[in-house]
Amino acid sequence: MYLDPCGFSFWGSPKRLGLLPYFATLVELSPADHVSATINQGDTGRPGVAEQMLADAGLEFAGRGAAQVINEFPDLAVRALAAAGPSWPALKHGGQDRFAEAMPETLSPLYAEGLGVRIVSELGWVIGTVPSA
Repeated sequence: MYLDPCGFSFWGSPKRLGLLPYFATLVELSPADHVSATINQGDTGRPGVAEQMLADAGLEFAGRGAAQVINEFPDLAVRALAAAGPSWPALKHGGQDRFAEAMPETLSPLYAEGLGVRIVSELGWVIGTVPSA
């Protein structure tokens, strides 16, 4: 059974990626063979790449857009980000202690008094439909 329409999201413009400091620290902590994947994010934000992924899956492109996403962490930002998928190579390569030491400094510019860490990022999205037969 197909979901129609269907789609996926991806990181948006680096200029609007509040998580950029987090990803920069991941690059420093990750093994060399993972650096490109972290920096390029699979190239899904580049025009045409996500659309080609839909076409490769046999779907017709139906739309593309972006949305602002806000993450707020009153007190557990480092632990929450350690649980995020992109952190895994850095944790495996550098260890949890090194990650836990590096992230507070990385996140300090994103700290809002009385709120905690607040990160605003852009996510892009594409939608595809199953072609009519």
